[in-house]
Formats: sequence, C-alpha cells, structure tokens
Amino acid sequence: MATEENNNDRLEELDGSDFEIADHQPDITGWEIYDSLGDYIGDVEDLIFDVDALKVRYIITKLEGYELDEEKRVLIPIGLVTLKEDKDEVLLTEAISSKLAFLPGYDGENITALDELQIRDVLTGTAEHVVEVMNYKHDADDDFYNHTHFNDEGYNRNPPGKDGLEKGEIM
Repeated sequence: MATEENNNDRLEELDGSDFEIADHQPDITGWEIYDSLGDYIGDVEDLIFDVDALKVRYIITKLEGYELDEEKRVLIPIGLVTLKEDKDEVLLTEAISSKLAFLPGYDGENITALDELQIRDVLTGTAEHVVEVMNYKHDADDDFYNHTHFNDEGYNRNPPGKDGLEKGEIM
C-alpha cells in the first residue's frame, strides 16, 4: 500500500506494539464484521492506532464475504463502525460495506497520507484530492482526523471521571 516516501510513521498496528487497549475500552480484535443486511464481511484482524494521539484509527480486515479474484486486506476507519458488544460483532452500513472492495489493499507496510486520502475518497465517493495530494503529509497539528470517518464515539466510551489515557494504553 505505502511507498517509502511520505510514510505516516504515527500509525502502527496494535499487535506486536508496546501498547494495549485501555481497560475501559472493548478489544474488538477477532470480532466478526457484518453489514446492516446481516452479510458477513470478515473478522477484525488487528487495529491501527495513532501513536501520538493514542487513538484507534482503523480496523484491519480481510474481505471474506465478497466475490473477489484474490484475498484482499483493507483498512476501515473506526468512525464508520458500530459495535454490538452483546454479540462481539462490528456492524457497517450497507452504503459503506458496498464500497469496501474498492478500497486500496493493505499489505502491512507503513501507511502514507495518500493511502489515507484514497481510503477516504473511496468511502465518500469523491476524488477531490487526486493531484494535489502527491506531496501531502498530514501531521499531528492538522485536522485530517477530525473527519467523520474517525469520530470514535461509537467505539470509545470513557467512564465518568476518567481523564485521558494511562501510559501504554490506547482508546
């Protein structure tokens, strides 16, 4: 997925990192993913988190519920999912799940800002960034993650009185 230029070194896979899900957050790794019609999409293989913000940004899944020529792993922005904790399931709307096959494949390499913009463009149905993003690199101070795709209210649930995160934990 990524090229050597413009890597976003803030994003890291949870598995094999020195971080873990905070005690007050659900660890959805291994949960099954379904669309709103009940069709199986795949399992949550791992999570991609932002090392600086200590927040989950993406779910990694292999598209298993689709008729594709070959297996394909993709990244799904965390703000697009709804958790059904009583069933250990992740739900996506039909509008989002119908676009998953068009997402760029994820090969486990570093993710570039261009990769992230391509993911957003596929899921929003726009290609507004195609030319001008070739040298774009977002950083901790910009508002890239203020997009609705990263609104993690459905995923994160901070208990009352809990300020921030404890070292070594992510939301």
